[in-house]
Amino acid sequence: MMGLFDRIILTVMTLIVAAISAVTIMLAAGWLIPLEVFWTSLKDDVGRWLIGILAGITFIISVRFIYYGFHRSGVDQTLVHESELGEVRISVTAVESLVRKVARQVKGVRGVRGWVQADGGRLSVRLRTVISPDVSVPEVSGDIQRAVRDCLRNVVGVEAGDVKVFVENISNEARRGRVE
Repeated sequence: MMGLFDRIILTVMTLIVAAISAVTIMLAAGWLIPLEVFWTSLKDDVGRWLIGILAGITFIISVRFIYYGFHRSGVDQTLVHESELGEVRISVTAVESLVRKVARQVKGVRGVRGWVQADGGRLSVRLRTVISPDVSVPEVSGDIQRAVRDCLRNVVGVEAGDVKVFVENISNEARRGRVE
């Protein structure tokens, strides 16, 4: 998903390309003033620096968009299972949702945020939790790890590489807002 910064950069890049296209069309139509201004600017030290900086910024923006155009993000990761009937793909995002649900069901857990990363044939799980103060943190953490590991093995059919639990808070209140 494209953030605000990337949208601004894309807008700037689009305006630069539109301006260059408009000038090129005018040059093709016979209007040579932009070409004369460009050549005059190249003869001046300040103009040369300004054109070089603008070209450098445009180049960096282009490389950024080329990279993100071909870069595969974690959202697109899938787990692939081959069976007699064909191929089954499970999105890592779906596995993350399942892991958070399983962790929330452990007694003493008040809130969970979690991330899953496919690492070869195994999954690495990172959980940030809020634990109730009336339970043993080591016991609840171990219960979370076992529940997540069992769920991944039984439901998804993949062994968990490591399940790391970070107790972010010990509180009676459940986390409010969007759980990620």
